[in-house]
Amino acid sequence: MSYPERLKSDFPRFDFANFPALTFEKPDMETFRNLALAFEALARGGNMPCVLNAANEVAVAEFLKDRIGFLEMSEVVERCLPKMDYIAGPTLEDYVSTDKETRIKAKELIN
Repeated sequence: MSYPERLKSDFPRFDFANFPALTFEKPDMETFRNLALAFEALARGGNMPCVLNAANEVAVAEFLKDRIGFLEMSEVVERCLPKMDYIAGPTLEDYVSTDKETRIKAKELIN
């Protein structure tokens, strides 16, 4: 949240050696909607991960400016994905234009 700067922390550095028995559970995809959307974009492939990333970056920026709520971030991403043209084998130019167009669409959806 402070990128590119680093926030100072009073917490000690995490040492994995002190926690050898970490366990993990499957995430709740309804609660963590952006995670589900990320998996969907990756499964579809093409330029969809680029769409997800651009929409998410716009949503986070607007959240940090108090223009949208925390839960609205995933709504912005979810609404952008079907609105953008799918490109199965994107070129660098396709990625650049996809990123630009998605950012415009995300801002339109927020305003």
